[in-house]
Amino acid sequence: MSQLFVVGIGPGGLNHMTFEAREAIEKADVVVGYRTYLEFIEPLLVNKTLFSSGMMREVERCSQALAIAASGKTVALISSGDAGIYGMAGLAMELADEPDAPFQDVEIVVVPGVSAVQAAASVLGAPLMHDFAVISLSDLLTPLPKIRKRLKAAASADFVVALYNPRSKGRVTQIEEARDILIGARGPQVPVGIVRNACRDGEECIITTLGEMLQHPIDMFSLVIIGNSSTRLCRDGRIVTPRGYATRGDDQNPNRKKRAAVASLGEVSEDPHAVMFCGTGSDVGKSVLAAGFCRILKRRGISVAPFKSQNMALNSAVTPEGGEIGRAQGVQAEACGIAPHTDMNPILLKPNSDTGSQVIVQGKVVRNMGVKEYNAYKPKAFLKARESFARLRDRYSFIVIEGAGSIAEINLRDHDIANLKVAGMAGAPVILIADIDRGGVFAQIVGTLELLQPEEKALVKGVIINKFRGDASLLTTGIKYVEERTGVPVLGVLPWYKGLALPEEDSVALQKKEAAPQKTERGDKLRIGVLRLPRISNYTDFAALEAEPDVELYYVRSPWLVETMDLLILPGTKATLADLESIRDEGIAEAVTRFRGPVVGICGGYQMLGKTVLDPERVESGPERVDGLGLFDVVTTMLKEKQTHQAEAKLSAAGASVAPGCDAAVTGYEIHMGESVLGQGVTPFSRITSRSGEGVAVDDGAVSADGRVFGTYLHGIFDNHGFRTAFLNRIRLAKGLPEQAEAVPMPDPFDALAAHMERHLDLERIFRICGISPLRAMSSTAGDGTP
Repeated sequence: MSQLFVVGIGPGGLNHMTFEAREAIEKADVVVGYRTYLEFIEPLLVNKTLFSSGMMREVERCSQALAIAASGKTVALISSGDAGIYGMAGLAMELADEPDAPFQDVEIVVVPGVSAVQAAASVLGAPLMHDFAVISLSDLLTPLPKIRKRLKAAASADFVVALYNPRSKGRVTQIEEARDILIGARGPQVPVGIVRNACRDGEECIITTLGEMLQHPIDMFSLVIIGNSSTRLCRDGRIVTPRGYATRGDDQNPNRKKRAAVASLGEVSEDPHAVMFCGTGSDVGKSVLAAGFCRILKRRGISVAPFKSQNMALNSAVTPEGGEIGRAQGVQAEACGIAPHTDMNPILLKPNSDTGSQVIVQGKVVRNMGVKEYNAYKPKAFLKARESFARLRDRYSFIVIEGAGSIAEINLRDHDIANLKVAGMAGAPVILIADIDRGGVFAQIVGTLELLQPEEKALVKGVIINKFRGDASLLTTGIKYVEERTGVPVLGVLPWYKGLALPEEDSVALQKKEAAPQKTERGDKLRIGVLRLPRISNYTDFAALEAEPDVELYYVRSPWLVETMDLLILPGTKATLADLESIRDEGIAEAVTRFRGPVVGICGGYQMLGKTVLDPERVESGPERVDGLGLFDVVTTMLKEKQTHQAEAKLSAAGASVAPGCDAAVTGYEIHMGESVLGQGVTPFSRITSRSGEGVAVDDGAVSADGRVFGTYLHGIFDNHGFRTAFLNRIRLAKGLPEQAEAVPMPDPFDALAAHMERHLDLERIFRICGISPLRAMSSTAGDGTP
């Protein structure tokens, strides 16, 4: 009896072939196969008679192989992957079993190989550790209604699902239907692996989520593996579907038991080397207290760094290497005595619409995302947060973590990557901050803790009542009730503190700014109006102006207030074209063009002052062109690449003329996505000489011919004391007000904040919560050494 070996050759590389497969090919006189698969094993085909054909000729190849074997020759019929899984074995057996088939004397031997699903799984990690279903989306042989039925069954049964033949040039909707069916059963955040050319030349691997997978290339050479409800990402980014081994045998495996205890959300290790300040809401003082605690630790010689996994901020900062982070983490790094780094705030969201934000990961822009898209992206984002936190832990002895908003947003619990999930990841105890100034502080504390799950509440080790005015003894009965009701101690009551003007991050703080003056007459103060753009950003640019003793700074929202100002500033914005249209619709644009006093534009505000803003690449996803205010001849084109740099510059002659007598050297930082070209009668404001530590020679900004209007891409221009003083003195003189002397730099405000916190908080208990030794807690020396 002659033999037909149906040989599974695996993914395509000789190194993945089994010994039995090689042996079968060696025995064969004739080898039959799809020509591409024969090319994979070409070194094994020397002195063999070959018969090959192309795609869609499977029946022809199988019949030919059977006929040659029936003639008495030994034949190897080549199948990729495993011959019995979507391979040639079943077809050969069907043809041989047909009535009157002339192949009765042919013995069909099925030789197994590594299947495509096994190969793809090995590239992804271990996604098939539990029950799984393999489904082909090709409807050439299986009706589409039946494919849908199988997908729904696998989805409802919570199988890991592996999809063969997911998409071809002429068949694109099946993968979309599959995605929708599976999202309906298990949500958009489930890990998904897409592997192309698994275990052979040209291998590509993408790990994404169910909600985001269709944004990646998928074709007939791809295999898609979709996790079940327990599938997760490991620290190294690979996929694993736990089978349950890790929850068994703890008594026999003390190491596993120890790891499980540390990893548990409700447990804090005896020496955590981290603490997390969370809040009952936004703007309760988390950023300031985190900065103060950073300085407390620094004063005790502990090397400390700040961390906030996800930050939604209107104000951002640029790190020395040119990355973009939340401005608060930049200030906290200053409190630690170290340079800011993107690992301190790995995920930054800059809102640019009511439902969307620009997403910045580890300092670089990913893209704009709506809420649903970002929720689907969160597993990947959290993996980056883990990476950043791990790097900080390797470099510093202690990490001070800041939460976001309230920890009791129960509607966000499943998507949390900013609060208690981070505390669990870091093994950090949580200290809850409540704001008594907004009222209802005891309700804030009790209500927040009551809304937490038991394992979440177990993380909260203490409460700080912040922003108190008055006699703290009046709170004694309330504090006693809170401690008895919740079991969580109150670690202190902090009086209101104005010694540190930490940059605020969100619109909650901005809404408290003065929007309209009490009087419209111009008196003995400089009245500075900042346009309250709908998508304003980096309004911390004006904190130094606001601190000037003779300045009243307002955030202007109405046209009639514009003409009452001595100086008008157009601030930065996350959507220049959209905000231009908004202020035009509100009549503010016309008021600005009529205004005869000095006008300044910072970043997006500078772009608005020109003739035209172009967006041919649709960077802002709006119109391609919007007319500017036309205060000088400048045309701006939006570009996809974002410029983020700490910068040094020298004022041009025109730039120096707006601030007579100041030093030409200025510093600032750039965060913009546009390039501006100057036209007639306009000269540059400055020349940038250094970007992110590298020497450059780049013109920046513009000054009108009469010097009344200037714009610059340099955020922080008013933080230059000499420039700010000279610029404002020019306006003071024009108004008949006395000049002011240049501000003397204040003593380091962080030491004062640290001393304030030390006076009013139970530091001994806080250090004990943080696992800091009593000897270290007693030390209060300057320095940055390690414990």
